[in-house]
Amino acid sequence: MATFYQIGEVCHLTGLTPRALHYYDEIGLLVPSERLAGGQRLYTAGDLERIERIKDLKRLLGLSLSEIKRILDAEDARARHLAAAEQAADPSRRRRALESALGVTEEQLASVREKVEQLGRLQRKLERQVRDLRRLLGHTNHSRAVERIGGHA
Repeated sequence: MATFYQIGEVCHLTGLTPRALHYYDEIGLLVPSERLAGGQRLYTAGDLERIERIKDLKRLLGLSLSEIKRILDAEDARARHLAAAEQAADPSRRRRALESALGVTEEQLASVREKVEQLGRLQRKLERQVRDLRRLLGHTNHSRAVERIGGHA
């Protein structure tokens, strides 16, 4: 039998606020596994794992909640397609399920590559600014260097 956690326990265990959990539910990022007749949300250990995954993606990668939702939805879809492939007796159904899993994964990979490219552009910009600031420390024509660092050159 599954262990259920009430919202206060989840907040204590995860550091999230009830408001954050309600918002996650509202946008479909984390839908509680159970809901009592009065609307009280109940969470499972799997839900707690998903919360930690959300927090990691947000903290480590700086992803927005909508980006995190897309990633987690893609992971869920891939898992469903793989399960369907494992259960398929017909080779053509198995192949379609695997192709679907591949498609979801390729879309996810493209999204990650785009994010890496964006971060690379930001990194290069910051590296130029650091270089310019170091030059400025020994530079005599301050106005040109300051103008360049501000992104106007």
